[in-house]
Amino acid sequence: MKRWFVASVAAAGALIAGSLVYAPSAQSIEASLSATDSPVWQTNASVQGLTVAAGKAWAGGRFTSVRPPGAALGTGEVAQAYLAAFDQGTGALDSSFAPVLNDQVYAVAATADGSRIFVGGDFTTVNGVTRNRIAAFDTATGALVATWKPSVSYRVKTIAVSGNTVYFGGSFGLVNGQDRPRLAAVTADTGTLLPFAPAVNGDVYAVDATDDGSKVYAGGQFSQVNGTSQNTVTSLDPTTGAVLPFPGASAVPPPNGSCTTRVKSIDASGDTVYFGNGGDGGGCFDGTWAVDIATNTLKWKNQCLGATEAVKVVNGWLYKGSHAHDCANQGAGGFPQGFGYRFLLSEKLTDGTLGPWFPNTNAGPPTEVGPLAFATGGSDLWVGGDFTTTNGVGQQGLTRFTNAVPGAAPAKPAKLTPYSVKPGVVQIHFPTVVDNDDSTLTYRLLKGFSNTTIATWTAKSTPWDRPWLHYTDTNVTPGESTNYRVEVTDGATTLRGNYSDPVTVASAESTAYDQIIGSDGPQAYWRLGEPSGTTTSVDSSGQSNNGTFTGMTLGASGAMAGNTAATTSSSTGRMVGEKAYSMPQQFSVEAWVKQTSLRGGRILGFGNSKTGNSAGGGDRMLYMRSNGAITFGVNDGSQRIVTSASGKNDNQWHHVVGTSDNGILKLYVDGALVGSTSVGTASLYYGWWRIGYDNTSSWTGGGATQTGLGIDEAAVYPYALSSLQVQNHYDAR
Repeated sequence: MKRWFVASVAAAGALIAGSLVYAPSAQSIEASLSATDSPVWQTNASVQGLTVAAGKAWAGGRFTSVRPPGAALGTGEVAQAYLAAFDQGTGALDSSFAPVLNDQVYAVAATADGSRIFVGGDFTTVNGVTRNRIAAFDTATGALVATWKPSVSYRVKTIAVSGNTVYFGGSFGLVNGQDRPRLAAVTADTGTLLPFAPAVNGDVYAVDATDDGSKVYAGGQFSQVNGTSQNTVTSLDPTTGAVLPFPGASAVPPPNGSCTTRVKSIDASGDTVYFGNGGDGGGCFDGTWAVDIATNTLKWKNQCLGATEAVKVVNGWLYKGSHAHDCANQGAGGFPQGFGYRFLLSEKLTDGTLGPWFPNTNAGPPTEVGPLAFATGGSDLWVGGDFTTTNGVGQQGLTRFTNAVPGAAPAKPAKLTPYSVKPGVVQIHFPTVVDNDDSTLTYRLLKGFSNTTIATWTAKSTPWDRPWLHYTDTNVTPGESTNYRVEVTDGATTLRGNYSDPVTVASAESTAYDQIIGSDGPQAYWRLGEPSGTTTSVDSSGQSNNGTFTGMTLGASGAMAGNTAATTSSSTGRMVGEKAYSMPQQFSVEAWVKQTSLRGGRILGFGNSKTGNSAGGGDRMLYMRSNGAITFGVNDGSQRIVTSASGKNDNQWHHVVGTSDNGILKLYVDGALVGSTSVGTASLYYGWWRIGYDNTSSWTGGGATQTGLGIDEAAVYPYALSSLQVQNHYDAR
């Protein structure tokens, strides 16, 4: 996972000299579709099939009524069972289209000219006449096509139209009384059964034809086609249904005792066909993959976990509907397990990495999965499924996204906390913000009530990875008072944060420890000086990451005069910050520690549990061994550690710092560097910074008795402190 870190820019004096280059503004809606949903009518149950044709979106599913956007379930309901049409531009119900079907619809597709739509499902009658599981409608009149009436023996789950051919798949065995096990084709004009007759031994969930009609792809719950082994996906001759060579299908792992994955969605677009998989079993392949149509060879594979139900290419991006919950591991390039579910995402067509588009739905009732069907009219995305909210607001069954500007706005920047601890110097550190359809944003640092721009950055951020920006202002006069604020823009919308409280520029170098720590921009800073009986540890960084004490004694004599410390008074004594973070790769952990002979303990680290012990004891940790050696380590697949000399359990306060920066770990004790080592990517998970006890017995020397460990002035930084900064912190005691 690449993390974006922007180093401190030049001082204001250098800016005047022209050494600071101003970046151009970012473009709004980087992902090509706004993450802000546009109004559309809702359904009272799942939408399972969608297409856009003739200026309308045609939706089929399990619903029996529809209602206006914003209306609560049961309010403003209009009876409309299983199939409905909505205006493509306004999202309003087309009340003139009111067919009567006797059962649910699974699939909807249209001819290229938009003159006719085809629907498939479980129904056996439409408007009182027989239509066995498949039917056609004229889009101009909304009328059932009287002369188009193939008869299918069981469920139709998926439909694709190519020229004058309608391909469809599902659970059936017969079409017009002839053998067509689960996959068949008829003409689009008359419904005549075609010789396309692959024999498939399991249900077909998805089918699509290439734009030029040269190949047909099908996916589902099958293992054989025409008697040959085909693991859940196949490439077929469009006329005969013969199996074609398909080396790219090796992207789908074969079923085993712990994993069975199936192709559930297909979109052939241009020279590439895109697939979405859903699997059963922990860690099973749920992601997307792309194949070159000419050669049927694999282009890329994204292994996000969380079944993919729908894929669709729109304006140069692959949009996917899934219940993705882990896109960090197996090279997926995104957020980690524990961050939550993302039901809507975009991916780059070139390599499948996640794009800058982060709207979201929910998954409806606990047994349902979220988005199920996508459709586009070219510059929009219609989403159907079993969700009940979109972007946190009630919107059931159906939602849509367009490329209408300005798109989603960036979040408002935080109020700054500038520090001045050296004469003629002000230091400023702040986190970036998130824009749900534009990950590249432009930031400006504004000074004074005149809002003079003194620095500009372009930086990338995502909901799970918000790097910090840093600035040192030397264009100030000792003794003057000034303030600062941050402005952010996505190229269309500009927001300003609140003014900082006034900061007085130092006339002499500060010796206050907390001010020196604050000036270096900690992401969290727990002074641990709360009185006995307190349950909450206050975060002094200004980032509101307070923590909760458990099993710690407060009020002991601390490392700093005038501030007390916390002591692990039981085998579970700890303090856990309330904010979680995604897999930090660049960071520093810092504390003062005091322990007696033959004891040690975990000082500060990262873990995947907010309460109790972390699995494996966590990582990114500082701990003391029973011989008094300080150890700093991360887990990159193996436990990589740096260790100091022994003897630090001498009942004296010691300053300990561990830093991680671009694959290099460094450990400092009492201001001095004691060792470093190279590491790979640290463990990718969502977790909490934790002070005190955790289960470290699996780590080298981590089995020391952890009671009686004194901890004070603990801090975490979103970057690696320099050796000079570490020395300054130690010297400030």
